[in-house]
Amino acid sequence: MRLLCFSDVHGNVEAVRAMISDTRKRGIDYDAAIAAGDLTNAVVTKDIEKAQECYDTMLSMLTKEYGRVYHVPGNRDYTGRGKKRRTLNFNKGIFIKPGEILPLSPDLGITASPELADNNTILVQHSCLRYYGRFKRISVISSKAFLHICGHTHTGVYTGNYLNTCFLYRDSSNGARPMLGGYFEVEIDDRDREIDVRFNALGPIKRKDLKMNNFTGSIYTPYGNSFPVSLIVE
Repeated sequence: MRLLCFSDVHGNVEAVRAMISDTRKRGIDYDAAIAAGDLTNAVVTKDIEKAQECYDTMLSMLTKEYGRVYHVPGNRDYTGRGKKRRTLNFNKGIFIKPGEILPLSPDLGITASPELADNNTILVQHSCLRYYGRFKRISVISSKAFLHICGHTHTGVYTGNYLNTCFLYRDSSNGARPMLGGYFEVEIDDRDREIDVRFNALGPIKRKDLKMNNFTGSIYTPYGNSFPVSLIVE
């Protein structure tokens, strides 16, 4: 099984087109695509109607190209707070609702709920961060999931059963330089269930070795500049 995995598009339809064009050039076929949130930029633009149009356009493109497109919401896919909060109508693709496990293959399910994750399940969340005060943030990796896929931090990480998908497009809303990022291919051997992960850069994203707190693996960041990443497994 081969999966296309990405997140954090931030409403940039052209970034989706660039990804589709890149996979076409490389001649790669996927069994499904997984989008780990922040497809739109509603929380920044405060325009839920425009964000909905953007979501509809992107999901139509992705579904036409890759077939099954599983996705979860991100922190940017809504406007307002409290009684004024409005979220997108996630009516395209395959939206993973909380509290459910959907079939991905005969041997694997996919869920957005950590309490449902097990060795036969891929857990997809936008964020798995736990906050300790203003500056300390730790990504909590599921020890139960066969594969744990997240986004949100804009820092790609692959270690053990954990994959943070970096970003497909980073905007300037937090003072960063706008740029294309990239996407991941995840190949799962149906016999021995080994996982092979490959990153495909569309922008200036570079790989470095991840060596932190007994974690080893890979980290993917703009120009290879290291970002602080704290990880724990629970």
